[in-house]
Amino acid sequence: MMEFNGEFTSDHDRETLWKYFTDPEILASCAPGCDHIEMVTPSELKATIAVGVGSVKPTFDVDMVVTRTVEPELLEMQVEGDASRNSFDTVAEMRLVENADGTTTAEWEAQANASGLIASMGQRALGSVAGRIVDNFFQDLEDKADEGVPATSKLEGKAGAEASLEG
Repeated sequence: MMEFNGEFTSDHDRETLWKYFTDPEILASCAPGCDHIEMVTPSELKATIAVGVGSVKPTFDVDMVVTRTVEPELLEMQVEGDASRNSFDTVAEMRLVENADGTTTAEWEAQANASGLIASMGQRALGSVAGRIVDNFFQDLEDKADEGVPATSKLEGKAGAEASLEG
């Protein structure tokens, strides 16, 4: 089990940011290596994402389930990805915290398991790549908000306490 966490401070208020973090089209355009995100239901998404860790560059078929939302402050997801000789599963949580100066801090954490060639790269290499991907994602999202790109909140937590990935 690998654990990752971090934070990003945005100049925008959390109600504005919430729309960006819950709009699949915005997410697809900001996520590094993301080919597309398809919204199956408001809580279930499918995507194709290419990730490079050293010489290992798998393309994952990804299933995401939004397990819980508390608008505009909390977004929880379960994510599973499969690629040739590689797989991962992740539970991630993001909180949008209002700051006194009108900015918002996105605090995030994730617990991940990886198997296959990508896991053989080691936690330090994976942590470095994950940090770069997340930083690029947050900066791209901030740039879209700065540009005023329209965003519409479309995601919601899966109904029921036992939210799980369904094949």
